[in-house]
Amino acid sequence: MGNKAIDEYINEFASFLKQLDELERSDVSEFYREYLIDGNFTTSDAIINELGTPKHLARKVLADYSIKMSEENYQHVDSGDISDNQKMKRNANMIIMIIVAIFATPILIPVGLLLLGVAAIFFILVFFFVLVALILAATAIIVPIITIVAGLAVVFQSPMTTVLYVGSAFVVLGLDLILIPLIISLCKWLFDMLVIFFRWVGKKLLHGRKTPVKEEQDNA
Repeated sequence: MGNKAIDEYINEFASFLKQLDELERSDVSEFYREYLIDGNFTTSDAIINELGTPKHLARKVLADYSIKMSEENYQHVDSGDISDNQKMKRNANMIIMIIVAIFATPILIPVGLLLLGVAAIFFILVFFFVLVALILAATAIIVPIITIVAGLAVVFQSPMTTVLYVGSAFVVLGLDLILIPLIISLCKWLFDMLVIFFRWVGKKLLHGRKTPVKEEQDNA
């Protein structure tokens, strides 16, 4: 016969796990149900004291799940199982889930504010680099055209000037074709570093607390 307090807690907990598929949601719910039964946590106060509120626990579970999905990105993206866009979406979702889970723990709110600051700095840097890339892209189109037209306009009066102008146009175009991919690669690298940092923070702060994690229990 089930315990009413446990059943109510698990049912509410499962309602916050809509981001998981049905099988994963059922598996996680049963894990915590068995954990509470084995630990003889028979009252709502005892359960909340051990695991936190259902919403709090769900946020930590979703953060843990998003970390696992982020780690799997690097196992499957090269094989073509997932696209770069899917990888980026999973990693962005992981960052959001970790921040939400940290803010769900009052003692970690200062850390959450610090992480928000780190994320804000990252997005400011990305915005700056994207802006630079757009300016360079515009430059790669406009400046060479103007320079070539100016050079051709004096081709009969000064052939050497024309050669100089046209040559300069191709130099500008070549530099932009080098710099734009470098900037894009730099933005991707910065995002990967941010993902690694948040994954490390999530493991240290969320896995390190007393709430049991399903994966850790399975590996024990």
